[in-house]
Amino acid sequence: MSRLIFVFMLIPLVASLSLADGFTYTYSSIVGTDNDVIILIEWTPTMIDPLCAPQPCCYNEVPADCCHYIVFYANDSGVYYVTYAYNVKAFASENGTYLFSDVIYRAYSGCFQRLGGVSGKAKFVFPYVVTMISNKLLVYHVGCTMRKIGEVPVTSKCTFDLSSRSLIVSCPNGTRRFALSGSRMVEVPAVKRWVVLGTKRPPVVQGKLENDVLVFSNGNRTYKILSKELLPYLYDSKELKFLTGVFMKDALLILPPTMDYEYCIYNGTFSSKLRSTSPLSNSEFVVYDFKLSEFKPVYAFLYNGTLRPIPLFLPDGKYFKPLAPKVVIKSECPCPVRTFLSVLSLVVLVSPL
Repeated sequence: MSRLIFVFMLIPLVASLSLADGFTYTYSSIVGTDNDVIILIEWTPTMIDPLCAPQPCCYNEVPADCCHYIVFYANDSGVYYVTYAYNVKAFASENGTYLFSDVIYRAYSGCFQRLGGVSGKAKFVFPYVVTMISNKLLVYHVGCTMRKIGEVPVTSKCTFDLSSRSLIVSCPNGTRRFALSGSRMVEVPAVKRWVVLGTKRPPVVQGKLENDVLVFSNGNRTYKILSKELLPYLYDSKELKFLTGVFMKDALLILPPTMDYEYCIYNGTFSSKLRSTSPLSNSEFVVYDFKLSEFKPVYAFLYNGTLRPIPLFLPDGKYFKPLAPKVVIKSECPCPVRTFLSVLSLVVLVSPL
């Protein structure tokens, strides 16, 4: 308690000497298929640390509610803002089914549908979700809908192991094994184990500047864009070398570099720096004495012969205002012709048993 009192007494003293704030944002996840992509941008605000006085400006104190995520959804038609979230991971299956914030969504041909939420201690191996609530394991199949296919009575001492075709429940009184399908679960004496791979990701490359042309190539497709088309939307011409290209079915999605910013006012003197970094390399560039009034929208781009700039958000030195249009979440989307999911999908343990 005495430490807390000491901190509160320091704050007004330090504030009279200096003021510092800033932020960092990075692309913590880009997942999806060629048709649809979920983009998680992790935003971490930073501020002056009152315990490091009497230094003029010292950073790296992070608020207790860190970290914030801005969730975007992109397809060939545009980039759309979904929501703000906290401490999130995003995962995707091969048919455009996404999981983040314990909520499962499905995207098909630009249609964005909420299938349902998951609570309790849960494990996901698409196309299956198993969640432990009270004294039951509830088992769901995720496809064009989210369907409950069975449940198993358990106690707090039970554990379970889920794969893309089976469920094994281990309790003090014995082990039960279940084979899973899209419509039901059947108890069996033995199950075949399947290898489970990581989450689905689209091809992502860093652009290369060749003379006055920015080139993105994934080995199968190559896009070339005149740098003068991009420059009006960037903070600095050096940013051209830090743009990231995401290959979609019929277009290239171009994302800005990651960024961190910090500013300090000490004895009436203002100093700052804006650092941009490629998410695919360690290269970076820094703009010094970047004023708060100089912030402008951060853009993404869609390109397929014609460049389409899309404002993502506007930073003000401390917060972010989403500018992309809000995604429309529909109650039902058309079902793709191929309704099954790959057995080689993903695993994520939301909370340990």
